Amino acid sequence: MTALASNKPTVAVVTLHNSPNYGSCLQTYATQKVLARVGADPTIVDYYRADAIPENETDRALNGQVASKMPIFKIPGVKALARIPVSHMVKRRAAPLNAFRHSKLNLTPRPYYSIDELEQDPPKADIYCTGSDQVWNSTWNKGFEKAFYLTFAPEGAKKIAYAASIGKSKLDDWEIEPMREELLKYSHISVREAEAADLLDSIGIRGAVPVIDPTLMLTRDDWAELHSDDVPKEPFILIYQLNRNHEFDEYAKRLSEKLGLPLYRIAYGINERRTGVHTIVCPTVEQFVSLFMSAEYVVTDSFHGTAFSMNLAKKFVSISPGRFSGRIMNLLEMTGETDQYLQDYRDLSVIDNPIDYQHVHQVFETKRGEALAFLNTAIND
Repeated sequence: MTALASNKPTVAVVTLHNSPNYGSCLQTYATQKVLARVGADPTIVDYYRADAIPENETDRALNGQVASKMPIFKIPGVKALARIPVSHMVKRRAAPLNAFRHSKLNLTPRPYYSIDELEQDPPKADIYCTGSDQVWNSTWNKGFEKAFYLTFAPEGAKKIAYAASIGKSKLDDWEIEPMREELLKYSHISVREAEAADLLDSIGIRGAVPVIDPTLMLTRDDWAELHSDDVPKEPFILIYQLNRNHEFDEYAKRLSEKLGLPLYRIAYGINERRTGVHTIVCPTVEQFVSLFMSAEYVVTDSFHGTAFSMNLAKKFVSISPGRFSGRIMNLLEMTGETDQYLQDYRDLSVIDNPIDYQHVHQVFETKRGEALAFLNTAIND
């Protein structure tokens, strides 16, 4: 018997699905879920930026993530000596994320390691979509990443953007013209921040619709599907910290003493271990989500850490990550919960602030409706 062909529109999504962090992985999962929810058949384009190609990830760590967190790497010769242990750390960090991507994401049959490969053999789809995350941040991408502007799509193909982010408050002069030229070819654009819509408007790309991050499109029940029993059975404070910060560490310890609860830290490497803190190095993605679901309190400097805390109705404290901190404040302002943003490391009362989760979730429901309306129009128009 021949299987009946699906009449759902196919959507090829290119996004930062393989960045070495849980937020990027989970926003891709959520994007796939949301597109399926509006009647599309999504595929995630398994595209790798040059520095995300597996054999290049050790260099990226040595020159970026690891080096910035460990001052010893500024000493001449240390990087060369550290290459083998860092490569092991990179592989360990990638393992749970890769396992989740290959089990939960509908990836293209082949990976793409360059824009040339994409343009020579593009995935076939009815619609091509730039997905969420900081896909249009030329600082993060180290230049103009043509793949995230869908230059590989066949001539005349429908192009849309869903919750794309620029991640900056100002565009560099050199990127304005190529960005405008490519985005004028899109039929519908939504962005993750109102500031991004204003930036696009300033260069002649009109009508971009601000929508919430895809992870907020899924409810607590949706996230509960990614369940792991491998979490503490006792009440605990969860730490999800992306930026090395001694004041953050000391604040968490004082909070632990105040509340009489142990600290559990999600870590990407053993270098993030702290005295007196239970460190969970490279948990599975399911365990990551379950830790947020099980925590009594959360302390985080991460946008997605804040988003999961709010979506799962946790008591939490958000701490500035420094650069790119606007996303967290935008989320807190949108929901009226800016009091959860730490202003003074001496202030241990933030965790006790009442949070109106009935209002927060009403806001999320409204924003979900707006995003679904955008996607229905973008896909079916």
